[in-house]
Amino acid sequence: MTESDIRSERSGPRSIETWLSEHPEFPEHYEHTACLGKQRKRTKATRAIGSSKRRALGIIQPNAMAPPSPTKNKTGTKGKQAAQKIPITPKTTRGRRGKQPEPPEDPEATPRAISHHSLLTNTLRFDPRNQAGAEVEAGNLEDDHSEDSKQESSTRSSQRTLSPRKARAYMQDAEISVQLAKIPSSDYPFPSAAQTLRNDLRALQKRKGLLDLSIREIAQVKLGIDDEDALYKTRGNTVTPEESFRHLRTWYNVVEIESAAEECEVEDDAEASWNTEVHSRILREALRGHWRSKNIWYKDITTAKIFDKELLPKVPGLSAKNKLVDFAIIVRPQVSSVLDGAVKMKCASMPPKSINQTDASYVRNKPIAISMEVKRPAGNEDIAVVELQTWVTAHYKMLKVLLDSNDAPGTFELPILPLVQVQGHTWNLWIAEYKETEDQIIIHRKISLGSTDEVVGIYQLIASVQRLAQWVAEEYQPWWIKAVLGVDPKTLGVGS
Repeated sequence: MTESDIRSERSGPRSIETWLSEHPEFPEHYEHTACLGKQRKRTKATRAIGSSKRRALGIIQPNAMAPPSPTKNKTGTKGKQAAQKIPITPKTTRGRRGKQPEPPEDPEATPRAISHHSLLTNTLRFDPRNQAGAEVEAGNLEDDHSEDSKQESSTRSSQRTLSPRKARAYMQDAEISVQLAKIPSSDYPFPSAAQTLRNDLRALQKRKGLLDLSIREIAQVKLGIDDEDALYKTRGNTVTPEESFRHLRTWYNVVEIESAAEECEVEDDAEASWNTEVHSRILREALRGHWRSKNIWYKDITTAKIFDKELLPKVPGLSAKNKLVDFAIIVRPQVSSVLDGAVKMKCASMPPKSINQTDASYVRNKPIAISMEVKRPAGNEDIAVVELQTWVTAHYKMLKVLLDSNDAPGTFELPILPLVQVQGHTWNLWIAEYKETEDQIIIHRKISLGSTDEVVGIYQLIASVQRLAQWVAEEYQPWWIKAVLGVDPKTLGVGS
């Protein structure tokens, strides 16, 4: 220790500024005295190895914070001092009890996968938009340790491995075989019970008489056609003001539906948007008024599930959890009518308190006649096929249960069941037929009902849905009352 250090130690601690002021500004200005000791000589190879190790370990040299030494130009004289900043590599070595620091985020790096469990926990439990789904999924997560939940988890795992194509193949070998047939088919003749319905729907495909003459002038502005006389209805009497208003209201509703369908396609909207903005409005426009007074209406049954696994086709890995359809055309008796009371009595006598394959409260006492499955324009048609196959199998099985409960098995032949399959703008009708002797369901497809990508196509859809409503009112509803309730429909003022 030098004499000045001893004096400063006696006089008290010095400030940092005082200590720094006693040192030269640049390293080369230090005087190398004997107290520095002899430094060990290092070869070029040794220096290279040492520097590479320091770089690999991220070790900072003691004088890394020192300003750079003055540079020399080509003539050997000292140039201006460079004002460059020296980058410092942070330490990345882990200490004994230290934590490895997080590396800086790379914007071009592949995103890390998010745990499905965290997605279910954070999204479904707390997102108010998924409140109903949150309760179901949260319940499943909380019961993961129960025995029933383990079996359900195993079922879900097997279901995930079952592709729609495999499910379609398995349907053909189920205890009630489900076969798909084109119209026409040499192997599976079209059922005679549906022949009249098919002929009428094919006539609507010609698009004759779909629009009323009272809106001809306004329709020509929109459609750009003025010589399509066949497009308008011919009538001998003058239209009343009420009828004129009704036709005009339908026209504006159809134009709005076309605009909504185009928006759903352009915006690539989800099925829920299509159902709300397009499909519900078409069904309401078609069934309001006359057909509603005839006990025929529709219901959105997106959340309605098949209540008993015994109603499902015996296909390995098939679950009712996601085998749902979107809409149903139903028999909806007038409140407090004789039919309403008879249906509710039958519903109360059934163990599930339902007369349908689902026990959803909003349709449990309203007989389902026609089921409708919806897929977006880019949706998988195979999934729609499996869902309709599953749903119609459950429907037929439930009808057999109802007949057995009425002590009428074999007395009544099971009816055809129309199925509507929607893919984007296109609506098609399938006809399901149950063959008792073969224990087989044949699904005949398909008959075009119309489309939502143009005004005339929507008018065709409305007319087609009304023809289906006529089938429900005149054929299915009387059969159901007679076969299930055991009552003559005429006594209830229904059908022919």
